[in-house]
Amino acid sequence: MNWLVVQIASGRAFFVAVALLVAAVGLRSSAAPRLRRGATWCFLVGLIGLSVSAAPLPTWAYAVMLFSIAAGWWASRFGANAATATATSVLALLGVGLHEARYQIMPVLTPVEARELAVIGDSLTAGHGESDLTQKWPAILRDRHGVAVEDLSKAGATAASAAQGLEQLSIAAPVVIVEIGGNDFLGGGSVAAFEAGLDALLRAVCQPGRQVAMFELPIPPLYEGFGRVQRDLASRHGVALIPKRILLSVIAAADATVDSLHLTQQGQGRMADVVWSLLEPAMPEASGQAEPGDGTGGAGG
Repeated sequence: MNWLVVQIASGRAFFVAVALLVAAVGLRSSAAPRLRRGATWCFLVGLIGLSVSAAPLPTWAYAVMLFSIAAGWWASRFGANAATATATSVLALLGVGLHEARYQIMPVLTPVEARELAVIGDSLTAGHGESDLTQKWPAILRDRHGVAVEDLSKAGATAASAAQGLEQLSIAAPVVIVEIGGNDFLGGGSVAAFEAGLDALLRAVCQPGRQVAMFELPIPPLYEGFGRVQRDLASRHGVALIPKRILLSVIAAADATVDSLHLTQQGQGRMADVVWSLLEPAMPEASGQAEPGDGTGGAGG
């Protein structure tokens, strides 16, 4: 996968942009012409980086960043409380950076009594075309770690179709992993439709005593609305978000996909490892390996 795409979709580009904007504000207050020219370049590159970073920040966060930059720039130019304005601008930028950094932290699940898991996903999990020949990561978790997995993933699934598919089902597992949303924005769906579908899905799976974790979408520029919806609904329903850099680290690895999205056998193995690193601290010790086929549903085509 292209290096620049990885930087943007993983969220790293946002933090680089913030660092450049902090440098721009600081250098702008310097008396040295060379440093002030450097501030201009840092500002321009940082602003471009921010605009393409696809960070699903709330509107207020972007407003704070732009206002703080403008205030610091104005103060440095006219000498009005320059030191105070510069410090305030830097702190504001760092504050927004720390706000976003929260979404880079892997969640921690609390221990559960049953070694059971339900998976709701699309073709990234269920497979599609050539990837249908691989053993899927839910089955790998079953065979390697003795987890009874109810695999409800289906190729082509959207948030709305996944929610509809749960209407006649009852999930008993104490932990649910949600990997959904790629078809919503790649298929040209609207943010409003995604919000309605994902809200219905999370309302169906989020029950007392159950932990739900959802993979955050590694979204491209201009699709930030989908990311905001994910974060807002995760907060509303108490869902743990798995950072987008985690999913991207799987699909961006060498030989991980057949088409930059659908997983090869190596990719399925990496995905299983990622999910197990989340599950292991919460799962009780296995009394024995699950029999092949136990607790797994069919992955749709």
